[in-house]
Amino acid sequence: MTQPAEDRPRDWIEALARLRDARTPCALVVVTRLVGSGPREPGARMVVAEGRPVHGTIGGGKLEQLACEHAMSQLARGVAVEALEVPLSDAAGQCCGGKVTLHIEAYPWRTPQVVIFGAGHVAQALAGLAPWLGAEVTLIDPRNAAELVPVPPAHKPWKLLLVDAPEAELEHLPGDSLVLVMTHSHALDLDVLARALTRDFRYLGLIGSERKWSKFRARLLARGFSEAQLARVRCPIGLTKHSKEPNAIALSVAAELSDVLALERLA
Repeated sequence: MTQPAEDRPRDWIEALARLRDARTPCALVVVTRLVGSGPREPGARMVVAEGRPVHGTIGGGKLEQLACEHAMSQLARGVAVEALEVPLSDAAGQCCGGKVTLHIEAYPWRTPQVVIFGAGHVAQALAGLAPWLGAEVTLIDPRNAAELVPVPPAHKPWKLLLVDAPEAELEHLPGDSLVLVMTHSHALDLDVLARALTRDFRYLGLIGSERKWSKFRARLLARGFSEAQLARVRCPIGLTKHSKEPNAIALSVAAELSDVLALERLA
């Protein structure tokens, strides 16, 4: 006999995979302990998204309502894992009288943010790979659009932010952003990098040669940054260093970012 979908041993994994691919925040609720009588045995699973069960069941009624409310609160608070004990009579109004312990894992599935300071040839080529990276890419530059070469296309898979003080935008970025510094000015590169080092971003890369990084490193040490802080900077960026052609650099850097994002999605 074919089992109901919610009872097939691994269907909950497929449900989570679909929600991950759609970047829909969700939570997995598992009954881990039952004292006395209860609607489901330990091991029962339910997937919650948008405030309601979307796969499986832990018994229905008030118990599931409480679990859904807690899962949504957990997602909003940014907490990965929590345990919830529910006395069925007192909290859920169920007459079975037992006590259920739930293990709740939250999966926010945030779309990765890649933020590039600079909107020149390499930056635009790299940003054009946004769909392949599966990330939202934003280019930040202090110049006017007419000054940018190449001129950004009208329809592009990335955002362009033109501001007078690009380094100030670092304060508003999520901590898990991937930040790259490749402006038209070495002085601006240094200022942006110095401001970025006051945050703990998921990835921090600076375009340039080992010679450029050696000079930047000395200047940043003189500004009071520690060796540990400077060790977080990736320079030169990219998996290969054999070409200075913008598209080749963009592909190399995209491959490096893809590795970082792959590890992030597995976490």
